[in-house]
Amino acid sequence: MYNLRVLRLLRHSLITKSTAGTAMTQSPPYRLLASQHKRRPQLGAVPSDQLEQLKADYFERSSELSNDEWDRVRSTLTDSYKYINDSNVDAVVLGMCSSAEKLPLAKSYLSYLQAQGIKPNAATLGRMLRVYNAAYHTRTLSDEEQAEIVHICDTLQGAHEILDASSCEHLIHGLVATEQHWQRAVPLLEMMKVTSAPSVTAYSTLAAKAFAAEQPELAWRLLEEMLQARKLPKCEVYLAHLAQSAQQVQTLGAQLERLLCFLERHDIVISDLVAQQLLALAQRLPQQLQATTTRLDRMGKCGACQQHLQHVAISDAQFAELRESFLAKVLIRNDVFQKSTPQEVARFKQYVEQTAPYDCVIDGLNVAYSTGNKKPPQQLAKLLATVVRYFKERRKRVLVLGRQHMRNWSRPAMQYIQNNASVFLTNNLTHDDPFLLYATLHSGQDTDFFSRDLMRSHAFLLGSELKAIFRRWQQEHQYSLVTQTQTGQIIVKEPIRYRLSAHKVGNVWHVPCCEVYTVNPSESFEVPEKWLCLSIAPNVV
Repeated sequence: MYNLRVLRLLRHSLITKSTAGTAMTQSPPYRLLASQHKRRPQLGAVPSDQLEQLKADYFERSSELSNDEWDRVRSTLTDSYKYINDSNVDAVVLGMCSSAEKLPLAKSYLSYLQAQGIKPNAATLGRMLRVYNAAYHTRTLSDEEQAEIVHICDTLQGAHEILDASSCEHLIHGLVATEQHWQRAVPLLEMMKVTSAPSVTAYSTLAAKAFAAEQPELAWRLLEEMLQARKLPKCEVYLAHLAQSAQQVQTLGAQLERLLCFLERHDIVISDLVAQQLLALAQRLPQQLQATTTRLDRMGKCGACQQHLQHVAISDAQFAELRESFLAKVLIRNDVFQKSTPQEVARFKQYVEQTAPYDCVIDGLNVAYSTGNKKPPQQLAKLLATVVRYFKERRKRVLVLGRQHMRNWSRPAMQYIQNNASVFLTNNLTHDDPFLLYATLHSGQDTDFFSRDLMRSHAFLLGSELKAIFRRWQQEHQYSLVTQTQTGQIIVKEPIRYRLSAHKVGNVWHVPCCEVYTVNPSESFEVPEKWLCLSIAPNVV
């Protein structure tokens, strides 16, 4: 955001001016780093009182400034910091007016520019659209304000046949604040793809508007496109969906079912903000929806309805589809062969055919490096041997995947591993994960694997439908090392056997919640502390 960045710069410039007469004469000369001319100054340690004074003088005391005052703001910015100049100062000023209540001040600045004969550039107009959008989220904009937005958008689109991604996003934020022209934003999303992938914010803003404007099919299409591009929708999308669904009580149940099925299909954990909206909706419409917060016990039993969550296991048919698709979509690919060879893949497949099935497949290097990769080979080998012993004591038949250089590790530990497990060593550049997953899948539904790797890229390659199946299979079958104690004992994280995504048990939905939305949530299999237990009235669905 411009406002925080620029205010920090101004704080820095004020200190520079106040100390210029003393510090430069008293301090000894010093050498600059060779690359210092490329770096922006570090502006962190600036007294906050000067920042507050600046804000009080220019941006908080009124809803508009005179032309003379805007002259002083503009000249202060351009004179005080070399990275602010005549081409970007206007966008910087509007960035400092970015909050909803600063819309009158932003309009005042545009009027000032017009009076001075200064034509705002695309960045400046884009920042103005963001201010309108901020106001839109607090109130309905007037017809005049919406007309002003449309005029700015017409100006920007009229000047350029193809807009850059940043300008497209500015326009999207402006257009969604209008009632009659918001659909002009849809092709802008496609235009963004010319230069870059549309952002989470652009997608979410438009999808939320589509729900609010009673265009749900467009909204769902955008959401599916987001997930296909590995972008997680923001909370505002679900809030818009719930707000619109609540206005149509007769179809509320069906709309909620569709939302919950979407969360289930894409393994999405809602934020507490969305959970609170669902709880509020249940309080408002108790005949249609009952909702309560709950927790699970160690075995996955809901504290509210006392039902056990669904077992995470996939069906035999789903497993067969997953196993068949894995070889073509993950193992036999060009980027795998860049780190291996067709001959090595063939040798590995033949080895698995001869020695499978296994009860557990272990990623040897992943295990050995679990507690740090700077340890001597003797300790690495000993840790791997301890993990092999863990499964050997449970009468499990084990395959250890490793690399050729492991032959040089501690002989006693490696001898124990070879005596108590099947061992396949790839060349030292090979990616282990595809081999690990292939051996595990080939061995059947009852085979587990041991690795800390979350397998994100492999899951993605399978496509959206198979990814969900893969994730459920992975959750049920993945072991990992938590830590090794000082006495040499290991603490192993065992698989969680019940589902951790939104799903239905009988007629009751169980929906996991997290505290806040994050763009890239962890994909590790941890049990959420908070859940919603939801019942939708069957006569409304």
